[in-house]
Amino acid sequence: MMNLIPKPKGDIELVRARHLIGTLQEELAETNRGLLALTMELENRVDERTRELRLAQEELRRTNSDLLQLTLELEDRVNDRTRELEAKSAEVRLMSQQLWQAAKLATMGELAASIAHELNNPLATLALRSEWLLGQLDPEDPKRHSIEVVSQEVDRMANLVRNLLQFSRRNQPKTTGVDVCKEINNSLELIQYLLRGRNIDVVTDFPEALPIIEADRQQLQQLFLNLLTNASDAMLQGGKLTAQVTSGSLSDDLEAVLIKFVDTGTGIPTEHMESVWDAFFTTKPEGKGTGLGLAICRRVTEEHHGTITIESEAGAGTTVTIALPVMQEHANS
Repeated sequence: MMNLIPKPKGDIELVRARHLIGTLQEELAETNRGLLALTMELENRVDERTRELRLAQEELRRTNSDLLQLTLELEDRVNDRTRELEAKSAEVRLMSQQLWQAAKLATMGELAASIAHELNNPLATLALRSEWLLGQLDPEDPKRHSIEVVSQEVDRMANLVRNLLQFSRRNQPKTTGVDVCKEINNSLELIQYLLRGRNIDVVTDFPEALPIIEADRQQLQQLFLNLLTNASDAMLQGGKLTAQVTSGSLSDDLEAVLIKFVDTGTGIPTEHMESVWDAFFTTKPEGKGTGLGLAICRRVTEEHHGTITIESEAGAGTTVTIALPVMQEHANS
């Protein structure tokens, strides 16, 4: 039987220390492995977050660029709309002025009609007195010529007043057989003083026989007056106005009366030719025109199933041609 010899106490402590060191080393290694794994995971997360931030930054740049582009587009649209509104505002102001001028002209027309109506009685008295005086004088009496001149002038004034009253009446449209040449002469007589004051020579070229047209007399006279007044306004320093009437036809071979007004005035610039038919378009100074004349002329012509055209050149005068169909019972006669 062997005798167990006890180990020295120092050796036992050494073994324990070594065992403890080994355990600590293993724990340290495990901790290092954990720290390494955590570090790698953190690096991956940082890299992923960095990519997300870069993507977000790129998206933000694109968004800012889109917002800037949108802002510029909105500014352009606002500027365009502002210019449009300013143009519309100026147009509304101009139309308001022209409407006011038209209303003023309408009031003046009513006043002129009232005055013309009041002139009828004294003119009738003068006509009767002059007729009575002529009846009292011998045919060879030298005083007779002077009284005949007075009688003729009274008749002319009475005819002028009658035409003015007929033009100013606001009747419902009424179509009848109309002699175009007679209505042109009536219109020329209404503005004879204006034409004479501007040294405008008037030439009429009418055929001896012409078919009758079916028209509203008042509207037709307004059509002629507008065109004759426009021609007069284009010849402030004088000129020549020709009124020519011939037989012709419309585009569908329908028999028609052709009316031409030719002036030697200032003409119409090429850039204004497309706008002359627009309502309220005018090149006349403020207060001198409403811009409604030619628009009314086209409306009246179309309502009578006719056509109206303008040929003009700046500085070379203007020619207005109107074609109106004749009454069927007078066609081919």
